[in-house]
Amino acid sequence: MSKKQDGRVHGWERSKLSTFQLLTCLLPYSFIAIDIDGTLLTSQKVVSPRTLTAIDAAIAAGKHVALCTGRSLHSGRPVAEQVHPAAMLVFHSGALILEALDGPILQAINMPCALASDLVNYLKQAGYDPLVYDPVPESHHVWYESARSVNAWRARYIKANGDKARLVLNLEDRLHIDPAQIAVSGSPSAMLDLRTQLRSRWHTIGLILSRSTLAPDYFFLEIVPERVSKADALAVLGAMHGVPSAEMISIGDNFNDLDMIHYAGLGVAMDNAPEEVKTTADLIAPSNDEEGVAYIIENFLLTSGTL
Repeated sequence: MSKKQDGRVHGWERSKLSTFQLLTCLLPYSFIAIDIDGTLLTSQKVVSPRTLTAIDAAIAAGKHVALCTGRSLHSGRPVAEQVHPAAMLVFHSGALILEALDGPILQAINMPCALASDLVNYLKQAGYDPLVYDPVPESHHVWYESARSVNAWRARYIKANGDKARLVLNLEDRLHIDPAQIAVSGSPSAMLDLRTQLRSRWHTIGLILSRSTLAPDYFFLEIVPERVSKADALAVLGAMHGVPSAEMISIGDNFNDLDMIHYAGLGVAMDNAPEEVKTTADLIAPSNDEEGVAYIIENFLLTSGTL
């Protein structure tokens, strides 16, 4: 039985750990990958002092810390500025990797504009209202056309991102350069069906699904270049720093964190994660409002497990 099939356990419910999980939790870890929204940030969109202290302590102890988010550099910068300057950064779900906020760019992958044009046309003909994101690394703007149908998530997203959302008559006008990604939203069933359709038609794209934090009844589907995922980003960082996946901890709360939860030696889901995410994790941390990230750093990264 693999560790992913061995069941799940809340990190603080020590008596419920199986022998396999106990041994896994006591392994020495040297690297932690942390999602931002719903994981690092509380529901009030702040990073707690305890969590910041834990990250500082980890880096001071020679551990590697990476923030891994679907946000762009523009959107993620205010959060990254709060943590230790030595933290590595993964933006756009792996398309952009930085050694540090003001450090060198390690990876920047954009989607070929011809491919993006085909995808946008397909999505529009299927009745969707796609969003097109400026290329990494800057990726300042997200472009959209007038809505063809009612979509609560899209309306809230555009309103919440008024500083970077830009209305355009035709998205084709923005596809003379390679975009970072394309995104659509809809009901869970619609997004799952669309993911299946896109997989059958295009084999050089990645598809990243997540539950919306703006409208709970909506799912968000990111269409990204191939080789772009949080797990792929961890492989890049691990190779650079000589850290195998077995020595990594990854922690997240959403479907777009599943690949890195599976990739790391210790995959952790937040207690506020959907049940489908929690069932695949090795360990369940306290929620983002209970400083779950700090708990994992203190008990599994800094001390190699205290169970």
